[in-house]
Amino acid sequence: MPRTAGTIIQATEFNQVVDSYNVLWNDPTTAPFTYDNTLHTSDVERRKGWGQGATTASVSAQAKILANDYNLLAAYINSGEYHRLDAGMTLNAYVANVNQEIMATDLNGFETLITNLASNDTKFDLGADATLTPSVVSESNGGTPWGTADLASALTRGTLTSVLKYTWSDYNHARHFFNSGGQAIIDLEAVGGTNGAPEWDYVFDQIDSIYVGAKTTSSGGSNGTGAQNFYSLTTAYQQVYNAVGFDTSGIGSYIGMYGGYSAYGGREVTVNAKLGMDGTDFCMWLQVILTEDADDVGQVDCDITVFGGHKVAIDSPNSGYLATSNGSNHKIGSTAYTFATVTAKQPTITVDSNWTYSS
Repeated sequence: MPRTAGTIIQATEFNQVVDSYNVLWNDPTTAPFTYDNTLHTSDVERRKGWGQGATTASVSAQAKILANDYNLLAAYINSGEYHRLDAGMTLNAYVANVNQEIMATDLNGFETLITNLASNDTKFDLGADATLTPSVVSESNGGTPWGTADLASALTRGTLTSVLKYTWSDYNHARHFFNSGGQAIIDLEAVGGTNGAPEWDYVFDQIDSIYVGAKTTSSGGSNGTGAQNFYSLTTAYQQVYNAVGFDTSGIGSYIGMYGGYSAYGGREVTVNAKLGMDGTDFCMWLQVILTEDADDVGQVDCDITVFGGHKVAIDSPNSGYLATSNGSNHKIGSTAYTFATVTAKQPTITVDSNWTYSS
């Protein structure tokens, strides 16, 4: 809370501010969280913590707080802000006189920023410094025909389903991955065959990549709606993304041969997700379901591939930015206090279930 003007900050008060930032920079508790189906969705403390090493900004008891102490904490906070927002960050200026005593009110700006950050989901935002790897693993159906090939009057819709598994060595690695802005990625592609490739690839292009994150599930395209996020998932499958109603008029003779839905607009892409433990590993399963239009009059025989990948935070600021004049806001002397890469906490992605057709 705001402090009394005109008084010098005490070591205990300064360390309280450092500790409040460590809840975000490092973790809310020194004891690792364990996965619990109920607490995962209800305990908001789990949504804090980027898994960085604890700051070195704390001071010893009875120490006099000087500019160097203040500037060190500012460097950490600035790097956390750059990680989240880079160009739009809240930049905390350094105190120029290294021997200057720090007043109690000098900490108010830090406390306001930390409180606001801790209480809203902007802490999950990922700035420019990230590695995007949309294709860690892929699963193709090999062009095996699917779909019911019924006339429009039958109103039957075949489905094609595959499951990808995202695995972390423990629950906290997954928390830190998602809390720091990491996302699980799904991409789809259709090529070849006689029927369905242009139509389904048009569907996939309208969706673009699908991103599952701590804050939301979204896609880069113009069609589809995200629902749920990492912290709303449980051990039972829930829909996290759905897209339906694609206008693919004029793409090929496969479309609309017998009337019915306009331009086969009933094609659908659904992604469901669930969480759970596999031995000591913590896992997320993404189930991808493709549903053909009710009016399909020829089986789809193109090669459909699902790609699983991730987006993960790397050093923020990066070395290029640190070399600029603005980089001094993240350094004390020649030492840079950056948000360190979390690629070591990115998931291992595997195919849990090959493409399966169901009428």
